[in-house]
Amino acid sequence: MRVGENVIFALNRESRIPLYSQIATQVREMIGSGALKIGDRLPANRELAKSLGVNRSTVTTAYEELLADGLITSRVGSGTFVCGVPSPRAGGADHERRRPSPLPWGALLADQPRDEWLSGMIGDQSPQDIFSLAYALPASELFPLDDFRRSVDRALRREGRGLLQLGASDGYAPLQQYLASYMTRAGVTVEPGEILITNGCQQSLDLIRQILVRPGEEVVLENPTYPGAISVFCGHQSKYVSVQVGENGLDLDILEDVLAQRRPKLIYLVPSFHNPTGVTMNLSSRRRLIELAARYRVPIIEDDIYRELRYDGAALPPLKALDEYGLVIYINSFSKIGFPGLRVGWIVAPRIVIDYLHAVKQRTDLHVGLLSQAAICDFARHGLLTKHINRCKKVYSQRRDAMLEALERYFPDEAVWNRPEGGMAVWVKLPESLNAGQILLQAIEQRVAFSPGARFYSCATRPNTLRLAFTMANPSSIEEAVKRLGAVIKARLVTSKKQHDFSHKAAVKALV
Repeated sequence: MRVGENVIFALNRESRIPLYSQIATQVREMIGSGALKIGDRLPANRELAKSLGVNRSTVTTAYEELLADGLITSRVGSGTFVCGVPSPRAGGADHERRRPSPLPWGALLADQPRDEWLSGMIGDQSPQDIFSLAYALPASELFPLDDFRRSVDRALRREGRGLLQLGASDGYAPLQQYLASYMTRAGVTVEPGEILITNGCQQSLDLIRQILVRPGEEVVLENPTYPGAISVFCGHQSKYVSVQVGENGLDLDILEDVLAQRRPKLIYLVPSFHNPTGVTMNLSSRRRLIELAARYRVPIIEDDIYRELRYDGAALPPLKALDEYGLVIYINSFSKIGFPGLRVGWIVAPRIVIDYLHAVKQRTDLHVGLLSQAAICDFARHGLLTKHINRCKKVYSQRRDAMLEALERYFPDEAVWNRPEGGMAVWVKLPESLNAGQILLQAIEQRVAFSPGARFYSCATRPNTLRLAFTMANPSSIEEAVKRLGAVIKARLVTSKKQHDFSHKAAVKALV
């Protein structure tokens, strides 16, 4: 379909690649080929959506992706313009002289939807002058480099070349032993053989899917939820049932109806400091969830990655500590409490489950890097991990409070948010007339980034929601970011109210 003089789109509505990703990819290719040049104006969201026969939010999401890549810019009152070109591929001039490939790669490659959430997580690609509240990640400036360097040195001196060889695919034995004692302190009695070391929670979820979920079988997900879980469970020919998250976590009344009427293969949830809403399931609800899962014989995947990051309130036991039936598969990682770059996580499950997971993992990547396992094990055994967590909790608590104070000061009265007792982010609900994806485009112009809530929904999306992460910015940056974002939201509210009043007057006039 031709839109304007140079912009031509060909959308494949039967492809598994989302329409927004197809639009963004084609615009990117037009810019790279010179069909669109710096300074060229792109069609307005509404205009392009109408021409292509898609929802306006589809075009907005595509433009958000291009904006995040630095390829377009949006100016209020003027429009959206090309402002950059894609980075050249490796090879430079030699690459340009290479003969064209005889292989039709586009036809040979299987369709794979692009995980926008993941591409934004790998490396902070935001310019230095952007106030980013987008990523729920540890603060890099708090990493104790000298302490960790000494742990690496000790590990190498102790085991030398052995750490640079292939190792056991189920994990580094001393780390398994440490994690068994760590889980015991959390109230979970476990043997080292019931622990599988993985490359983080994302791999853990994918391994669990491979052994438990066959094509066409259903899983239960929270809605909203961690986008990585959506990526794993809402593809691969599996089906899913979304259960809404309320003030106390997963809605157990709805869950009970789902379990009674369907046969899901598993339930995935984040019971402590839920991502993205920040809510925590209370003790009575945790017990009820265990009983429901036992009654209907459905295993639970407990993602406990945020539990250590509690700033106030009473600590709660993990679901695994309350599990008398052996139905909880527990996953965790050092990514939030330690260092994401190490990619070291773990699964705790009954031995038969671990054996199956082990077999799948062995086919996938043999084992997690031994040096990273040995280093984090030494770091933890010397008490340095606990010291680091305590320091982070103090800093993150201050940053959370700074964000809550700034929200009170600068956000409109119509906005509502929660006060999480821990975790890394605050969940905000705006009036239903506002779209956080559209607000992001304007916020970027003010050098502020955040995560629109739509990215966390598998269905029944609430576009008026957003997640503001507070761990990676200092209090003064948080205040400035919230101040700028609040101004954008207030301006959008004024515009929305004017449009509503105009529509109301027009409707009244038509009736008269």
